[in-house]
Amino acid sequence: MANDLNDIDLWGNLVKGNRIALNSIYSSYFSSLYRYGMRMLQDEDAVRDCIQNLFVHLWVNHKKLPPVNNLRGYLISALRNNMINFKNVEGRFQKVDLEANEVFDLKFSVESAFIQKEEQTEQVRQLSQAMNKLTPRQKEIIYLRYFEELDYAEISTIMDLSIKGTYKLSARALEALREVLNIDKMMLLAILLSLKN
Repeated sequence: MANDLNDIDLWGNLVKGNRIALNSIYSSYFSSLYRYGMRMLQDEDAVRDCIQNLFVHLWVNHKKLPPVNNLRGYLISALRNNMINFKNVEGRFQKVDLEANEVFDLKFSVESAFIQKEEQTEQVRQLSQAMNKLTPRQKEIIYLRYFEELDYAEISTIMDLSIKGTYKLSARALEALREVLNIDKMMLLAILLSLKN
């Protein structure tokens, strides 16, 4: 809770033109934004450019910024929009279809802290293979819900879905994973939660 208040205070200071607040927000959220960005673009330079552009935009427009209750959700949503614009402007991809063709890569590193435990490493391998059978939107919602720990309202804003649509997409993604892995839902949730770094 203190972190949320701190974020609200930082945002308020940024809106007033405090460059130190901008730097603090950048330092606090760069890693999370970078991980998310790499899953969408798989291009390190492009992701860094999009993040940089986001923070330049925040600074240039600081007087016009809206009130924000969840800074992380706001930043992820803004970065997502920047990356969609980047894809379209750069012409690297065909016009982005938010429903189907969008790229979202969700890979798990076997070289994680779980490497010493063979059964968990095997779970990571199986989960990674199962993820390849999901749509990009299903991968994205799994990432936002279980790795960024955002709630459904925040995810609905980021992914431009209704709350009901967000629940449906999440349920379908979990069901698809459950079927591929041939495990019950509680076991799947336990695996997803255990892999959060």
